[in-house]
Amino acid sequence: MIVIPENLPERVASLTWLLGTWQGWGTTTAAEENSLVTFEFKGYVVDDNVRSTLTVYSTDTAANLDSDTPALEGVQILRRRRILWEETAYWSVLNSEDKPEDKFLQVTTALSTGRAHLWVGKVAGPRIRLLIDTIARAASAEAVTEGERMFGLVNSDIFWTETLVTEEKNLTTSGRMSRVEDPDEIDIFGDESHA
Repeated sequence: MIVIPENLPERVASLTWLLGTWQGWGTTTAAEENSLVTFEFKGYVVDDNVRSTLTVYSTDTAANLDSDTPALEGVQILRRRRILWEETAYWSVLNSEDKPEDKFLQVTTALSTGRAHLWVGKVAGPRIRLLIDTIARAASAEAVTEGERMFGLVNSDIFWTETLVTEEKNLTTSGRMSRVEDPDEIDIFGDESHA
């Protein structure tokens, strides 16, 4: 269960369900090794944005998991081998002047693999859909031409999927994450003068 901070900026209220520390497992076609991976996602508030980090680990366990295996149970079974990639993101909620109930998202991400993405999309309750709008990459990074991400909160777990399109193939990563119970409240980082 999440404890909503009293000083949570109204602008990020629609993303409250992303806050905290989440862990889970899933699969990826982006790795040349074992396709089973584990994830760690952390979300917290910085000013009027949500900042998140996502770390994807390869595993060295050939486990027999199925889609019903709980997220934290899968993390315990799959032993981390190394970081495949890590991402830092800033989530901004943009309100529509015509439809104030619509919550549009602009998400900027920087990956340890040498790419940066600008994602655009929409949050509708505990569901998010994002599409890549702009891509920048280092010469050594894989050339991605388009991408889509979806997040959904189902029975207290976050289910998510990402598909990146390259000239050779589609790279898909998907899985589920459960909240790791934090003993402390979620921190809000910001300029006190904006309070």
